[in-house]
Amino acid sequence: MQGMSKHVNELRERLKITAIFFVSSTALAFYYSAEALQWLQNDLGFDLNALTAYEVLYTELMIAFLGGFLISLPVILFEALAFARPGLKEEEYKAMRNYLPFSVLLFLVGSVFSYQYVVKTSLNFFQQTAASADVPALWGLQNTIGFALRLSAFTGIIFQLPIVSLILAKAGVINQEMMRKYRSYFIVVILLVSAVATPPDIVSQILVTVPVIGLYEISIFLVGRTS
Repeated sequence: MQGMSKHVNELRERLKITAIFFVSSTALAFYYSAEALQWLQNDLGFDLNALTAYEVLYTELMIAFLGGFLISLPVILFEALAFARPGLKEEEYKAMRNYLPFSVLLFLVGSVFSYQYVVKTSLNFFQQTAASADVPALWGLQNTIGFALRLSAFTGIIFQLPIVSLILAKAGVINQEMMRKYRSYFIVVILLVSAVATPPDIVSQILVTVPVIGLYEISIFLVGRTS
């Protein structure tokens, strides 16, 4: 009972540290959210419109929350790993600790890749579709920026595949042979997920699916090297 109480207290303290850091990071990001919003509009290359009175504020808050999450991500991961350490084997703990920097890096790479290629390609496709039909397009600020941020964050999470594969391999859950055996199932799942997460155009789905399949092949290679 005493051990459980100690565990709960530790969890409370680590959540407190994480919350303080996240709130502070979000406040800092909100301070610069107007500039970030202006940069996004200029970078996307077309005018965005506030369709409601509160849309600008909501969009800036959305940017602030995502920015706060990105800034505090290393702290969140560190605190989560520190809390989980007593339940991990030493080899598992060292593996997860060493992979943390690469996890953050892959998230950033995936997010930037998605924004630069998937988001911009998709929005350009929709813009051209409206123009070819001679239909005036009114781009809502919150929906457009929200779409860009959600898809970028989603791709950043998907890019964690090599890290997750290595951690599972270290824990003995998967191995190289298993990953090869279920490769076709993985590809089908990725096609389904990309069809749901991306806009309904084949270009965007390909831009998400092909890199993820490549990451899966890289994961198979890395798992084989470390097992």
